[in-house]
Amino acid sequence: MLPTYLQRCALALSFFCSSVAFAQQGQPGDGAHEQGKLLFGAMCAACHVHDRMHVGPSLVEIAGLYGDKRKDFRTWCKDPKPKRKGVIQMPSMASLTDDHLNSIHGYIVASTKGLKEVVVKNADKFRASPSMRRRPLIMRLFMPLAGPAAIAVAVNDDYHFCFDAGECRLRYVWKGDFVDGWPVWKGNGNGLAKIVGNVLMREAKSPLPVAKDAKRKFLGYRVKHGLPTFRYLIGKVKVEERISMSDDGQALARRFVLHGAPTDWQMTFTASDTLAYFSDDGRFDGLVFTPNKGKGKVQAFTIIMEEKS
Repeated sequence: MLPTYLQRCALALSFFCSSVAFAQQGQPGDGAHEQGKLLFGAMCAACHVHDRMHVGPSLVEIAGLYGDKRKDFRTWCKDPKPKRKGVIQMPSMASLTDDHLNSIHGYIVASTKGLKEVVVKNADKFRASPSMRRRPLIMRLFMPLAGPAAIAVAVNDDYHFCFDAGECRLRYVWKGDFVDGWPVWKGNGNGLAKIVGNVLMREAKSPLPVAKDAKRKFLGYRVKHGLPTFRYLIGKVKVEERISMSDDGQALARRFVLHGAPTDWQMTFTASDTLAYFSDDGRFDGLVFTPNKGKGKVQAFTIIMEEKS
């Protein structure tokens, strides 16, 4: 049975607030804007886009209504009411603090300057609009076969993956279109998004040699060139993980940076009928990867995940 919407939102919020705290580190002067951008991406982007009606009104419209009415914006977010026939009622965001809502408000106002509303006629406004075709794309959604803190990432128009922030691991990779979030939005969170494409690999477990009693803790993520680098703890080992396109643009490159890991660690990857694994930073024996020994307490290596011909 799926957790209730409020339970799932509470779990998700706990993970993404840690992401916000991490995103603010080392960015003096623009912390509030970065906080608003990250919170919007985590809590609002599934239903709102900048320049057109999607599940909810565009940010251009919201900025027009509440641009100089920050208090009214907070009041509406905490206790939204049914407003438009045939449009899903917005869920309450009362779990966010006034500072969080102020940051979201500031991001909406700043990011819509100079934009105009685009009216899309005779189109399904609940699917990804043209303004959402920009890649990469990070969406906080309830995904199939993942925990409530799932993050869907479109690396480009073809390759996508689901990362589970609760389990601190990759869940699966697919190719095709991105996701259909309508089941989530229609059920106000009591539903799962649909993958629009073919799954290339489902990772059975973390490839890292994790002890059964090792505690996992998600530390957030930082976005660079539109793609997230996830940070998490497994026991006492700090891991940074990022998935992007390879240099030749033909495969996925999965980058790991390990802090404080034993030098004799080996990684066991999940077999796939459609993906093959390669690396210049170590050697593979079947699915078992032994990285080259790094200097000091930091090990860094990249695994190429390429479609089999």
